[in-house]
Amino acid sequence: MFLKNWRKLRVKPVAVFGAGISGKGICKLLTYLDWGYRLYDHEGLHFDEEEAKLCSFVISSPGFKLNHRWRIIAEKMHIKVISDIDFSSYFINSKIIGITGTNGKSTVATFLAHHWNRLGLKAICAGNIGTPLSECIIKGSDVENIVLEISSFQSKDMVFTKLESLLWTNFDEDHLDYHESVEEYFFSKAKLFNLIDNDKVFIGRTVSDFAKKIGYELPEGVKVIEADKNKFNFKKSNLFLETYPQRENIAMISEFLKNEKTQSSEIEKSISTYQPEPHRLQKIGTIQNAHFWNDSKSTNFASTLAACKNFDGNVYWIGGGKIKGGKIKEFARNIIPLINRAFLIGESAPLLAKIFNKEGLPYAIFNSIEQALIEAYEEVSTITNILLSPGFASYDLFKNFEDRGNCFEKSFLRLKQRISITTDKLLNKSFAH
Repeated sequence: MFLKNWRKLRVKPVAVFGAGISGKGICKLLTYLDWGYRLYDHEGLHFDEEEAKLCSFVISSPGFKLNHRWRIIAEKMHIKVISDIDFSSYFINSKIIGITGTNGKSTVATFLAHHWNRLGLKAICAGNIGTPLSECIIKGSDVENIVLEISSFQSKDMVFTKLESLLWTNFDEDHLDYHESVEEYFFSKAKLFNLIDNDKVFIGRTVSDFAKKIGYELPEGVKVIEADKNKFNFKKSNLFLETYPQRENIAMISEFLKNEKTQSSEIEKSISTYQPEPHRLQKIGTIQNAHFWNDSKSTNFASTLAACKNFDGNVYWIGGGKIKGGKIKEFARNIIPLINRAFLIGESAPLLAKIFNKEGLPYAIFNSIEQALIEAYEEVSTITNILLSPGFASYDLFKNFEDRGNCFEKSFLRLKQRISITTDKLLNKSFAH
């Protein structure tokens, strides 16, 4: 790898593309390494041929496509472009376990870190989960395992990172506003197979099925995991892990850990003590006949459909957001049998409304998530699950899915307080008489 002589490369600064979380993390690492850099971002300094002459090489953030004009300029000038993960991984001695998939990456990553830490084996999560790999170096390298959540934006650009193991949870269409096709999305993730030289590769059935559909030959030794292969007794506080598609994730985790010589009893202990990350099909409370669920992390069609399938009885769906491409009409028709009413928000609301109107599903469009929540509650007459599981990105109305989920929960608390105050007033009035 060309970074073998990295100290000699420090004669020129590094060009860093992107001032987001990854880009800022790389800048911190370069400062830690006493290495100069120049930060390029669309809202700040721009990269051109003159700027290219000033740098030793380029570290690109995940949001920059392979055909981005700045990258093309660098390649034209014969300047190497590498990913932030590839650069950071060079300075790491810990084992890196790669986790990817359309849904469930964060659950698998955080569960494995929880499991190893519970056993006294220090592990941390990094990557797409929110902590750049670069920060692991700055914070110290006394970590046995780094569980690296990898998105398709990141995997498409990874060449040098060495993975100890790879878990690819599942596959469905997503991010088609970024990738030109669902096949390109698949191939971006499949590049991760090139980063591992052993047979510690575990994939879900949907990954295997899509590979077969497009004629992609999986590497030798890949283990295909079935969702119902492992059965565990879930305690009441951990029913999240028994929902679909978490059952697939637990099956994969179990097979991986058993391959690592872990006893089933130890896996069960980790299941009983695992706390899910926020905004993943989480019940936040009940008001009279209405049960409220926060699944803001569901930003694609497959995840939202999976969430809806977990409920019996009435479901009032709060959904919509920024369109990422994909088969929206097919999604809308697939969700209709699973819900009773739709309360729509965001950029996709008019398109969904048009489909639901044609299919006869009751719906309404709202300017805010709070308006949608209140209206959904006011229409409840029998036991009903009010489910926020958007199916779309959050960036049209919110900073991210966390912001969207927090807004939903705050709206619930305000509604609960208002209902409580109203009830108290009615009771006081009754006692006064």
